[in-house]
Amino acid sequence: MTRKRKSFSFFLWHKRLGLAGLILLFILAITGIMLNHTEDFQLNKLSIKSDILLDWYGINPRGKPTSYKLNDIWITQWDQQLFLNGKTLFTHSERLQGIAVANDIIAIALQHHVLLIDTDGEVIEFISVKTSAPIQKIGNIDDKIALLDKEEQFYLSNTQLTSWKPADIIPNITWSKNTLINKSQINNLKTAFRGDGLNLEKFILDLHSGRIFNARWGLYIMDAAAILMMLLGISGTWVWWSRKLKMRKKKHFKKHH
Repeated sequence: MTRKRKSFSFFLWHKRLGLAGLILLFILAITGIMLNHTEDFQLNKLSIKSDILLDWYGINPRGKPTSYKLNDIWITQWDQQLFLNGKTLFTHSERLQGIAVANDIIAIALQHHVLLIDTDGEVIEFISVKTSAPIQKIGNIDDKIALLDKEEQFYLSNTQLTSWKPADIIPNITWSKNTLINKSQINNLKTAFRGDGLNLEKFILDLHSGRIFNARWGLYIMDAAAILMMLLGISGTWVWWSRKLKMRKKKHFKKHH
C-alpha cells in the first residue's frame, strides 16, 4: 500500500519564507536600532580599519607600492596616488619610473610626463615629454636631468628643466633606483591614502539600506526584506485563521457524533 503524498501546505511555504527573510530582518532591526542611537554610540566618530571592508568600498590602495629614495626624499606611488615622504602629493594613472634632483627641484618621472616639485611638495609644473617610447629611467648629471626610454634613447633637459631633447649616449649618469619600504611605512601610506576613511555610521547606513551590496540595486534587497515582513504577517495570519477553522470543524464534528 502506497502512502498518499501530502500536498505542499501553506504552512510550509510560510516557514520557508520566514527562514529566507530572517537574516535580512535581523540586519534591518539591529541597524535600525543603532541608527536611532547614532549620537549615543558615536557612530560618526568611529572609523573602520578592516582591510576587507575598505577594499569593498575601494578605499584601500590596490596592488603594491613602488618607491624611490634619494637622500631625504622618498617618493612612492600606490595605485594611482603619488606620495612625498608618506604624504599625498599627486594623482596620475601613469607608473612611477624614478626621481632626480637638480637645483633644489625634484623631478618625478612617469611614463610620458615629468612632474616638477619643490622640497615642500608644491607642484611647479607637470611636463609632457615627447619620447619615442615610454620613459623607463631618470637620473641627474650636473644641473640637468637625463631620461632613458624603453628603446634605449637618451634625453637631456635644459638647465631650467622645462624641456628634453634627444641626446647621444650620456656617461656618468646617476640613475634612480627602486627602493623597498618597511611595514611601518606601508601602514603610514595606507593611512594617508584612506584620508578620513570609512566611519561606522556610513557603513551601518549602507547596510541598513542595502547599498553595501551594490550602490544601484542593493536597496532592492532590503525592499524585498520589507515585503517579506508583510508577506510573513499575511501568511502567519492565514495559518492562524486556517488552524482555528479546523479546530472549530473538529469540535463541531465531535458534538454531532
